[in-house]
Amino acid sequence: MPYSTPVYTYTVQSDIVYGQGEINGGGSFKDLKLDYYVPDIPPPIDADNTLPLMVMIHGGGFSGGSKTNGNILNNAPKYAERGWLVASINYRLVGDNPVPSSRVQTLYNAIGGASAPAQLRAAVASVDDTLTALDFLQARSDVYDDWTTLWGTSAGAITSLITGYCLDDQSIARPPVAMVIDQAGGLFGCNVGNPFDDPTGSDPVLMVIHGTNDGTVPFSFATALQTFATAAGLPLDFQAVVNGGHVPGLGNNTATTGVTLYQRTVDYHHETVFDGLTQGPQPPLPPGCS
Repeated sequence: MPYSTPVYTYTVQSDIVYGQGEINGGGSFKDLKLDYYVPDIPPPIDADNTLPLMVMIHGGGFSGGSKTNGNILNNAPKYAERGWLVASINYRLVGDNPVPSSRVQTLYNAIGGASAPAQLRAAVASVDDTLTALDFLQARSDVYDDWTTLWGTSAGAITSLITGYCLDDQSIARPPVAMVIDQAGGLFGCNVGNPFDDPTGSDPVLMVIHGTNDGTVPFSFATALQTFATAAGLPLDFQAVVNGGHVPGLGNNTATTGVTLYQRTVDYHHETVFDGLTQGPQPPLPPGCS
């Protein structure tokens, strides 16, 4: 169970290939890579000593950015130091001319398929690649699948939101996700009245962080999410950064609870996903339990 404050050192495993994605309009493929931040926890992490997973998805308008964006390099180590396994993923971008796989075909059709604008096609490919990353990571022996968080900024936040809440409406299966942390994102492609239509089932709890003066992704995108979540009864932590621009820093802005936005992301996990559980190593389950 993650701690609220730094406890561990960590090791970074760079450029792990988690899958392949079709590019150049079809017929060729590229390796999809991630960086993996692993807390140095003795004994070695294994099936009897698993940890929560944080999947970090970078921004860049689906045209740029990478798994080493500055806001990821600033925050990924902090989560690992508290006891999260952290994966920062690269995904296919507009310049790759990606072709989403059949897995997300219904979502691809919903945005217009091959005739859709390049940015939208890349957005669907980012969701496709996120699903591939989830499959790869949750197959590992060190990951506790049910405690998976999607953490995204800007385009990465859009990817996180679509992956977390829209796929069921497109009849697309999704691996377990417990929380979505949306930083300056928005939602499209659900094709339903309220995308948070399963707040007591598979829908993850949600945290929204958005600057009121965001000139890239309007603040109204955040308030729309707030309206939907309130109507559906979805657990929501809404952090409006007054006069904040696009993707306010987590370490230098204050949450409504008086702590930094970064610390609030940690605290909200303990209030929801980890509610009632103690921090640090958990006692072993009795024989026969899982």
